[in-house]
Amino acid sequence: MRRCLTLVVGVLIGQWLTFGASSSPADLYSVGLAAWERRDYAEALRVWSHGTALQPGDAVLHFWRASALARLGQRHAAADGFRLALMLDPPQSVAAAARQELASLDAASTTATDVETTVPVESTRGVWVASALINGAYPARFLVDTGSSVTLISPAMARIIGMPTKATRATMELQTLGGVTAGPVTTATSIRIGEAEVHDVIVVVHDPGPGLDGILGNTFLGRYRVTLDADRRLLSLRRPSD
Repeated sequence: MRRCLTLVVGVLIGQWLTFGASSSPADLYSVGLAAWERRDYAEALRVWSHGTALQPGDAVLHFWRASALARLGQRHAAADGFRLALMLDPPQSVAAAARQELASLDAASTTATDVETTVPVESTRGVWVASALINGAYPARFLVDTGSSVTLISPAMARIIGMPTKATRATMELQTLGGVTAGPVTTATSIRIGEAEVHDVIVVVHDPGPGLDGILGNTFLGRYRVTLDADRRLLSLRRPSD
């Protein structure tokens, strides 16, 4: 993996020169890389997290932030970061490195102990809805959709939480019943259902439909083995523990 990351460093230095007059992201990259090379991964994470806040649509920064998370043992947050980097159409070398890191994280997770939580769900207009807690403080109603690649949060809920609700450099196209649309990509600090909690969840701000605060997709559900007992109206989530 070290050889792959070294290759990415060499290829990406040129990418950062394209910022031109906006030198701050490039400076942050250099400072973070210096911390990385002296194995101060906590400092690298701090610097690159600031960089992703300044440039939320930059796949390179998200890749390096996820790399720092992985070195610090935050496997699930790192995996979500690599997935976000891949969604943002990174250079080929970055995409290859991100996929390799994801494969390593998935392999490591198979040796962990399983944990499980079961929560009640309600049936509404032919779909299943679960209660959740966003960022440890905001109750929300999510449609459970294992076929959705990403989790959605409504613009109204995003405003309450303080998430961006207008288009940014990071946007994602969505295929809906009404056609193709798009919404800004951002990150929820955490989403919790029962005892199941995922940090740094990639979300798209978009209207999920009436009576809902969001749609729970695979940026959350993909961390679990999902079982829905329709007769008992129970949702079970099971995954390797951290």
